[in-house]
Amino acid sequence: MSLQSLDRAQWSFAEALAHVQTVTVARRAAEAAKAPPKPVPAHNHRNPPQDPTIAWKAEAENELLVALRDGDLIVQGRYTEERPNGWGYGNSSGFGLHSGYHTSIRPEQWREGKYLSDRLTARDWEFIDIRMPRFLVKAIWPDYIPEIVRPAPGPDAVPYTTPYLDLMQAAMAHFGISPGNQGKKECLTDWFLEQQIEGEPVPTSLPTPWPR
Repeated sequence: MSLQSLDRAQWSFAEALAHVQTVTVARRAAEAAKAPPKPVPAHNHRNPPQDPTIAWKAEAENELLVALRDGDLIVQGRYTEERPNGWGYGNSSGFGLHSGYHTSIRPEQWREGKYLSDRLTARDWEFIDIRMPRFLVKAIWPDYIPEIVRPAPGPDAVPYTTPYLDLMQAAMAHFGISPGNQGKKECLTDWFLEQQIEGEPVPTSLPTPWPR
């Protein structure tokens, strides 16, 4: 891969999470479609079944956080230790004056901090504007490609054949042709010319698959 073709795009946490959720939901939905149907309780009007995608998306978010805590992803953010607004209240973390450039977020910081609203916050520090390489996210969670399921042939399925293939099979049975026994071409040609295909004589230019 040349330097010009390297994928240098950066994803925000939200963009990475959306991708992981899309992949996970598609994979789980395909697995559920293959599984035998579960019996439906007789009385479930009080507790209607929950949309399974809710649980699948939560699973995807947990997978992403585990990858960050384990160091599988290279992540950066804008760091600060400043609390100009005190300890924070409501939706505010209390931190401010974040760096204008990005620095690496270590796995132990993901384990120490809490991620909420695009902020990774711990007691004494905070990261905002979190970014990660798109290609690395897709390397761990590649785009889901559904498996092409081909219908199994039924018991009454007839193998595909043609009149010429039928003639070849008849010749093999007639002469006992095998890898170790492939008669002379002259004998085979004479036999072929005596046969008919759909009521017509075999063309004299019909090739045979056996050597001279």
